[in-house]
Amino acid sequence: MVSQDTKQEQEPDHEGQISAAIINPQVAKITINTTSPFVGARFSAAASDNFYGVWEYPWNTALDNAGVEFDLKGLGDSAGINWDNARAPFFLTSAGYGVYADTLEMGSFNFSEPGTAQFIFNSSSLVYYVIFPATPGDYKSILTAFGTLSSTIEMPPDSGYGPTFWSDNFEQDFHSGVSNAQENYYDVINHLYYNQIHATSMFADRPYGTGNSAFGNFDFDPVFYPTPEEFIANLTHWGFDFQVWAANRAFLDTELYNASIANGWLFPGIDPEVFLGPALNLSIPAAYQYFKKHMSYFPSVGVSGYKIDRGEEGEMPVWEQNIQMTLFEQLLYETMVEKWGEGNFYNFARSAVDRSRSKTAVWNGDSHSNYSGLAHSVTSGIRAGLVGYSQWASDTGGYIRNLDDPAQDLWARWMWFSTFSPVYEVMIGTNHTPWYPPYSSDLVDVLKKTANLHHDLLPYIKSYTYAAHSTGVPVMRAAFLEAPSDKQTYSTKDAYYFGSELYIAPIVSAGGHRSVYFPEAGGTKYLEYFNKTVVHQPGSTTNVELSVHYVPAYVREGAIVPRGDIYQGNNKWTADWRPELTIELYPSADVSYSSFAYYNGAAKTEVPITMSVDALSGAVTVEYGAVGVNGTLVMFVKGGMKNATLHAGGGSASFGKVVSLFDG
Repeated sequence: MVSQDTKQEQEPDHEGQISAAIINPQVAKITINTTSPFVGARFSAAASDNFYGVWEYPWNTALDNAGVEFDLKGLGDSAGINWDNARAPFFLTSAGYGVYADTLEMGSFNFSEPGTAQFIFNSSSLVYYVIFPATPGDYKSILTAFGTLSSTIEMPPDSGYGPTFWSDNFEQDFHSGVSNAQENYYDVINHLYYNQIHATSMFADRPYGTGNSAFGNFDFDPVFYPTPEEFIANLTHWGFDFQVWAANRAFLDTELYNASIANGWLFPGIDPEVFLGPALNLSIPAAYQYFKKHMSYFPSVGVSGYKIDRGEEGEMPVWEQNIQMTLFEQLLYETMVEKWGEGNFYNFARSAVDRSRSKTAVWNGDSHSNYSGLAHSVTSGIRAGLVGYSQWASDTGGYIRNLDDPAQDLWARWMWFSTFSPVYEVMIGTNHTPWYPPYSSDLVDVLKKTANLHHDLLPYIKSYTYAAHSTGVPVMRAAFLEAPSDKQTYSTKDAYYFGSELYIAPIVSAGGHRSVYFPEAGGTKYLEYFNKTVVHQPGSTTNVELSVHYVPAYVREGAIVPRGDIYQGNNKWTADWRPELTIELYPSADVSYSSFAYYNGAAKTEVPITMSVDALSGAVTVEYGAVGVNGTLVMFVKGGMKNATLHAGGGSASFGKVVSLFDG
């Protein structure tokens, strides 16, 4: 049972009213109205219970929030990752409930006292919800109820999953024979083509426009982008979507700044001569409409998304952060949806709060290019899922780089982590590109292997992204979401379930080794995914040591894993390319029935794939609906593989006695 104290700031001259209502068997709604300028609540659990959520950032490198007290705002410069800023006024606890405060007002959360969670908001009224699981230990159902009350992610286009390649400054990091930014992109495209490395998109980080700080004149600098519309059309022809940097920043003497000064749209007291530049108050309708109208230039010339930056660096009053970032992300979303339609463009932001997750994906800010940055990023990705941000990425290799960063081994390890992330986003350039010195061909091999595997996992990732869109349950899953009865999972910060079938334990320290704990998740065993020779028991721990060509990855007993080349992207090297789908099957006599909800993107519907195993005869039957693509059913058994034809319109297949890889 949850214990809660709902309060105003207790002052004798303030009055208030509290009401409660049961919305459904899972959700209670509490409404507070008061004459106080502040209102909040306190919640209790056992001192040993954990509280999760609120911030994407991994405080003290932890999965939970023990000992943390901080505002619902951007974090700024932090250990491991700077500006890791996705957030939501929501937490859940291992005591078995969640709490969601439905507000964009600035507030503060306090988890500094064991067994206690508290929030206070700058508001005289507040609605919050207490959310219980559908059944005890079903934390996924708490996330689903939260998503229903707040928002869930929008389904991205196929290009949104990556691999996405970008440079911090395409105007400076010139390679041999390159004279402008456009040619610099083509150099990357050519290397991807000749190395047969799959990719789906590129984006232009600032600088790319004219004027002070290269943003605010709503254009491309003709010195570096002499033919932008033709250039973007050419990228599209070669299979790349193209995004550009955007921020609510009125840099001095730009068109955006001059119009804002003339109309009184800027937040006062912020020096426009410093680099930061003041933000527009987008709560002013005229400011919102002006900014939106001029940003619409970019989709008009073919741009299909924005990298949305800043919003928490002092360019606006701190109490405006959540309101203004939500408005800005809505504004940018509208410019794209009016041109391309829903789901046909890809926006992603580093600073987002609560309901903005339906308008933008997120990346986790400026990770440090070292193993600490990688470790923080793994935990950041898991935490992001716990507050609803399933469509998530990190800068592969890190963003905060010294002269010799990223080291080749670190970059390779991070590439593997990005393979098993919802989005693979790799920062090149600034004299650090895998196919140029100081890197060896070995790193290019790792890039090719990881980028192409991520591409091949698109059917799997896309299916779980649809599940996140529908239910709020993320692709990257904290271990306790799949193994709630295993108390050891409640502090697991460096391993996670990727969907339900795969368990990933990235190597996040130098030396190439780590220990891996296998959660008690329904009693299923785990098979090493790549070589498929070693089986691990639930509740066991193993020590692994791997070269940079592998990552500790495991598939669960009874799993169904859709893979395949279903999106062409930049694959112009395959003559007469056509989509193909492979359904991997991992039968076991101990798992009599398995199912997978496959997302058929063309039909925009979920399709069931089921596998039944007769424990006595060893026979396996597979049935599937209209998956939309022809291909192959591949069953992994002792002694090799068994194959059957996969029909786009649906069908079934029967396999005689099989000996499972999980037996013995």
